Amino acid sequence: MIKKRFNQVNRLVKDILAFEEIKKNKPENTSKAVVVSIKNHTTYHRFFYLLLKFYKLAGYNVYYQMDFPTFRNIRNKEKYLSMIVREDNFLIVNKKYKPENYIEIKDEMFSPDYFSSYFEKNNNTDHVFHVPMSFHPLMYHHGLWNRKVDVHKRRINSVFCYGNFDSQAYLDIKRTAFSVVPRTELLSFMKGKAEFLALSGKDELLKGIKDGGLEKKYAFAIKEDFELPMEDVRETLSHFNFYFCCPGVVMPLCHNVIEAMSVGTIPIIQKEYAEVMYPNLTDGVNAIVFDNLEHLNSLLENIFEIPEATISTMRKNVLDYFQDYLTPESMIEHLNESIRNKELVYLQAEYRSVKFVR
Repeated sequence: MIKKRFNQVNRLVKDILAFEEIKKNKPENTSKAVVVSIKNHTTYHRFFYLLLKFYKLAGYNVYYQMDFPTFRNIRNKEKYLSMIVREDNFLIVNKKYKPENYIEIKDEMFSPDYFSSYFEKNNNTDHVFHVPMSFHPLMYHHGLWNRKVDVHKRRINSVFCYGNFDSQAYLDIKRTAFSVVPRTELLSFMKGKAEFLALSGKDELLKGIKDGGLEKKYAFAIKEDFELPMEDVRETLSHFNFYFCCPGVVMPLCHNVIEAMSVGTIPIIQKEYAEVMYPNLTDGVNAIVFDNLEHLNSLLENIFEIPEATISTMRKNVLDYFQDYLTPESMIEHLNESIRNKELVYLQAEYRSVKFVR
């Protein structure tokens, strides 16, 4: 009991000191400003952090005036949400600062019902805006998202994939309304191919890239065997023509596809997955889209025979899509336009968004 009370007091003191420190943040010398008037921040967790982080990366001062209880609530909640008050010089919380001209974001502008367009409106997105999927939050937090990568280097004509393939967690999607093939089943399917290769570590990966040993392979960096370091993700992806997209835990969307597209690696992606990315990915333009495992099987038979000129064109389209819709600057530009037009903005809330699906 005494230890518990001590820990509570210790945390309170740390929170008080942190709050006094964050109140010292001052606006930077820019006319761009966003005022945050959202109280339902815990609904969106990591995606709320990403929303504000994109404003910051797009050159905005982010004004989020808050009292101490709100600060504590954010600081001690979900780890990615808490980064908005833990990162240096991120928010301006002191009430003595107020911009003259600003964009204001409020609760009523946003909805977590992210997939209603797909399931209820025949994917009609008129008069709404879907804040798109992004990199893993730590890519932005650690400044890895825009490290310079040569996207025009000679590439290996192979399919690459990386990530977690936990057999329990990634079956949850089967209990939702989505019809995508779970990543564990996709892995089992790919393991049956002669071209499949499970990478054992970074040395094998680098050697295969250097000497061409990964040419015409389905190369998988499976986290349980070899976890690709976050700082190596985009550079590694840039060596391959294709990226094999696997769905997330409870929804098709996963940050890996965005990381691949940022370096022009062409997604191989299931149709439903492509259609809950906004704007939708298009087969033969900026993605290779398959309907089911039978269709995927036929596509893979010819995947390495696609002419280099076609691959180059698709790679350019992938890079253009990323620049037009997925960078912080472009996303915020589209978001602000929707706010000015009084359109409803759908912001992901992961499990909460999936619960809306009937």
